Amino acid sequence: MVTLHKKLNLKEILKLEVENHHVLKNPWLLAKHNKLTKDDLLLWLSQEYFVSVDFVNWFLLTAAKTNDIESKIILVENIWEELGEGKSEESHVSILVSFLKEIGFNFDKHKILDHTKQYLTKMKEVLDLGFFESLGALGPANEYLLKLEYGMMFESYNKLSEELSLPNAKFFKVNLNADEGHSAKLFQLIEDKADSPEKKEKVILGNKLALDARMIFYKGL
Repeated sequence: MVTLHKKLNLKEILKLEVENHHVLKNPWLLAKHNKLTKDDLLLWLSQEYFVSVDFVNWFLLTAAKTNDIESKIILVENIWEELGEGKSEESHVSILVSFLKEIGFNFDKHKILDHTKQYLTKMKEVLDLGFFESLGALGPANEYLLKLEYGMMFESYNKLSEELSLPNAKFFKVNLNADEGHSAKLFQLIEDKADSPEKKEKVILGNKLALDARMIFYKGL
């Protein structure tokens, strides 16, 4: 069982877990942050596509785990924004597909890697544990983590764009802006709803398990 830190509030605990987790120090991410190639970029984005497709489903599954209307509203708002607020071409998956095509990715050869598949399976297992574990998995271990991950990759992309002719980085900008707002909303939701030591423990556990699962994704790269 994960233990609560007496001197830190729940948000601080969750953020520290993310910031200090090995996923942000994994060799692939650190190496590509230092030197990214076009092939590296295409590989990463091609696998992130499968994560993005499941991402909306994760929020739908979590919203279905509670009868609390306030929670459902926050989760559905996130889903709506992920889906481009009703404009399919502005959904995050569509923006990613367009970005990949602009860079020259061949979708005829698009395949999900085994480790990506394993990561998605592990995430579903975490969500199946319950509502509060799901909040930990989606908030800190996804929205907040992705802000840090994508921030590193965006820096690498900007360096690469000095060497190659690359398209406007709308994909990164949209996701970074969304992750900033989404993580803040989810942290607030967690703070409001995880109102007992038991619920807080479940959120922390969900966060840890989802972070560990994300490590599997990078092993495949």
